[in-house]
Amino acid sequence: MKTNTIIRIIVFLVVAGYAILPETCSAKVMLFDDKLRLKGSLYQFMMYRTDLKREEKQYRNTNWGLMRSKATLEMLYKAYESGNTLLNFFGFFHYWHESVPDLDNEYRRSIASWARKKYQGPFFDEDDWINELYIDFYHDKWNLRLGKQIVFWSEVEMVRTIDRINPLDLRYTTPGIDPWDEIKLGLWMFRGFYNSDLPGQLVFEWIWIPGDFEQVRTPIEGTSMGTIPQPQGPERLRPRTGGQSDAVYRSFYRAKPAFTLRNSSWAFRIRGNSELKLFGDYYLVDWTVSYYHGMNSTPVARNKTLGRPSTNNFDTSTLNGYLNRNALTRVFGLPQPGLPYDSFWRYKFFDAIGASFQTYVPLIGAVTRGEMSYEIGLPVNKAFPLHVDPNPGSQKAITGTSERDQINIGFTFDKPLLWNWLSQHWGASGVFDCTFGWYGQWRLGNVTRVRKTFGYYDRHQSNFTLTVRTRLRHNELWPTVRFLYNTRNWGYGVWALRYTPGKHMRYEVGFLWFYAKDPTDSSEAFAENKDSIYLRIGYEW
Repeated sequence: MKTNTIIRIIVFLVVAGYAILPETCSAKVMLFDDKLRLKGSLYQFMMYRTDLKREEKQYRNTNWGLMRSKATLEMLYKAYESGNTLLNFFGFFHYWHESVPDLDNEYRRSIASWARKKYQGPFFDEDDWINELYIDFYHDKWNLRLGKQIVFWSEVEMVRTIDRINPLDLRYTTPGIDPWDEIKLGLWMFRGFYNSDLPGQLVFEWIWIPGDFEQVRTPIEGTSMGTIPQPQGPERLRPRTGGQSDAVYRSFYRAKPAFTLRNSSWAFRIRGNSELKLFGDYYLVDWTVSYYHGMNSTPVARNKTLGRPSTNNFDTSTLNGYLNRNALTRVFGLPQPGLPYDSFWRYKFFDAIGASFQTYVPLIGAVTRGEMSYEIGLPVNKAFPLHVDPNPGSQKAITGTSERDQINIGFTFDKPLLWNWLSQHWGASGVFDCTFGWYGQWRLGNVTRVRKTFGYYDRHQSNFTLTVRTRLRHNELWPTVRFLYNTRNWGYGVWALRYTPGKHMRYEVGFLWFYAKDPTDSSEAFAENKDSIYLRIGYEW
């Protein structure tokens, strides 16, 4: 049995053992005259696939999609405090191991070895085990933070509109199962706040990221949340050679820009409060305006490596030719083509202007949030227009690069609903916290030559979300339902029940359901058969 599998079993037994112990100790540890606070957790998270398709079963010996053992440690050290001056050190560290490739040999072979090593633990980058680590300095009206941080600029659920600073890691789950702070990737930055005495209690915030960059981490080919190895070929090849999706992912990784000052990103935000009178009522509005300049977390092709699709079928110095050769590699077992020193992709900068507001609206008895961002010069790949190439499939050839502006708008409404019967029979408050959201995106300019918008040749898409949660048995049971529906006819839902008996033990069981229409129309459709039952068992201290 492999060492990592033994570690996973030990972690699971430790967590299960704590479940039968009396909970008499504190949920945190204070040391050095209460200057050092330590908190941590041990979690076992498992997903069992319920809708494996025939073409995917040849790459599986089991229906288990995820067995992730995770440990976290949070540290807050009060180094200095005198008057209105305070110096803290904050750190949040995590380590995990994904064990399904250790237990299922077919599953292990379906993932390229280079990707599997980065997937099974915090090994994508050298500092992945550090979620956040920064110095936090307060003096009078100033607050300065230096180190690796995660920024939250959005106030909405499941869909991001303004918040583009931290890229996402979507390799294991999806928003709605894991919280944003576990999906976001921390970046090394300098961040500052100034709390002014200006009208509206204005808070000025600025961020400088001196060259640190992370690409968005999408599901890896062959893994449970990723696509099946493509193309499949007449028979399974051993050892696993990697398909076309793997080739793209690997070349994305190789094109990652260097950690240099010329690749710096920066952002600025003002936050304030204003009282407005509208239709005879007074509204206290919490609002923000922001500006962001940074690299897009997905790349576009380099024009000089594109070549002509009709003549580059075997020319691996061009992007389309390299991808074609990778497809043949999978089908016929041809030698793996080498990547040229000049990468196929480049990550480009764009700008974004954002604004948001939040207020309570008495007329509907709900807290209303609104967000808008205008993204300037968002880099995109180009393709043949429809009258030249009538096949808008997912393998549509890239013919060049361009830029488009994009508008993102989101609204959410948070409204509590009371059900008295629930409080009388289940020891609950009887309150259902309901959140309804709408998010729209518009791509400006000519979309007929853009390789991928929201659906081919569409310039607009909408997402609708619904979250309903409540508390039962004196806050021990937390039922939650979340749905997302996209007007391109795809979406997903999560049903979850969380059990929190006391300060330490945490249990959660749920079901993840996906709906999709056509993978040639919406890339999200590859997840249509990812339905899963999941179980999370944890111990927090």
